[in-house]
Amino acid sequence: MDHSVAVEDAADNISALANSLRIRILLALAETRHPNWDHRGMSYSDLRSAVDVEDGGRFNYHLDRLREQFVRGTDGHYWLTTAGFRIVDDVFAGAFTGDHETVSGPVDWTCPSDGEQLEATLESGVLSVSCPDHGVVFDMTLSFNAAEGREFDELFAWANRRTLWYCEVVAWDVCPHCAGRFDEATIDAASVSDHSWFAAIGCESSTVVTFGLRCQRCGVSFRMPALYYVLTRPPTIAFFHDHDVDYRSLELEYGSDSWAWGTIPREDGALVRLAVDDERLEIELDRTLEIRSYRRTARE
Repeated sequence: MDHSVAVEDAADNISALANSLRIRILLALAETRHPNWDHRGMSYSDLRSAVDVEDGGRFNYHLDRLREQFVRGTDGHYWLTTAGFRIVDDVFAGAFTGDHETVSGPVDWTCPSDGEQLEATLESGVLSVSCPDHGVVFDMTLSFNAAEGREFDELFAWANRRTLWYCEVVAWDVCPHCAGRFDEATIDAASVSDHSWFAAIGCESSTVVTFGLRCQRCGVSFRMPALYYVLTRPPTIAFFHDHDVDYRSLELEYGSDSWAWGTIPREDGALVRLAVDDERLEIELDRTLEIRSYRRTARE
């Protein structure tokens, strides 16, 4: 356990939420963002009226229990802190309610390796996509109630966009879970023959280069192919745009004849090659995931 975490303070603050009136106070304050994101909050009288509490002493007790960590106030007005907004967001997302029933269904994509239709499952807020022969080929966390009113194809596309966001944030040396920084990246290169999935989506090189990072604060580890780190970078976006390819498209991960790619390990980074039509883009990453150089050339 990381002993720098203020466990007792966290437990005390979380316990302050264990009351329905306090949750109603947070929800009432959150409504100030509905029309115009007004963070000036509500007056004491308006807030008390919104939660419909006649006993002033009871209301004051519960409001004070939320003060500082989840609610701030001055001059008779109260507003939510960042922590308060995060609690409200999770309440609306269903993180603390419901039985989170597991749902499954097919998606309109096939495994690029064997052509089998992919199946999606949303369980406890995690969307997993599986191939009958290869097992789970993709997973990503979503909101617990993400499936309400959405088809699995829409969820699948959303989850892939979220993956790209993860890659972008990690490349900025920011942990998407706690905003901590990462240790120095480790670089590994494995044979494409050991990863039929990558070979099936147009890999032109004999190796798959991956970067591994570990958050210094929360300890969460990431290991992703160098390819994914460059997908969100301006040279890549511009390159695909010039060839009418949307870099956010599922085709980039689930098969397309319109593009090809490859990765080559370097002593302190990786070279990523992307090819569309008659043009190639080469991007060289250092071990901090920064672009050292890039160039566009004629495809060989």
